[in-house]
Amino acid sequence: MEAILRDGFDGSFAAVIAGYEYTSYQVFDSATDIGLLMEYQYDDRSVSEPVTLADNDWFGGGRLALNDVQDTVVLAGVVVDVDTSETFFNIEAERRIGNNIILELRVRAITGAELGEPAYAFSRDDYAQLQIARYF
Repeated sequence: MEAILRDGFDGSFAAVIAGYEYTSYQVFDSATDIGLLMEYQYDDRSVSEPVTLADNDWFGGGRLALNDVQDTVVLAGVVVDVDTSETFFNIEAERRIGNNIILELRVRAITGAELGEPAYAFSRDDYAQLQIARYF
């Protein structure tokens, strides 16, 4: 949990992020771990303060760690705004190839953002990124 109470430009405001993560280890008698994540995000600053997207949102997601030699990990989740139904999707995956190459995938998308809402500025910024990095 993280919390703040602050005097801002337009009076006092509070913000809180609280979450929970539960991991099941060695699922189905394998080396694989599966984690379930949940988080609540709240911020009550006024409209004259800097914009925040995490004003009344829920996050749910999962982490899959194969615990293999290639260190394969996938993290996926979704954030839903309770008031506006704006939805943010996030997927991150990573896997080593050999001793010095890493393959990474990132996918991010926002849906349901309407004109005038803070997330609308990012609603056309969905992307998928595939990266191959070589370390030496």
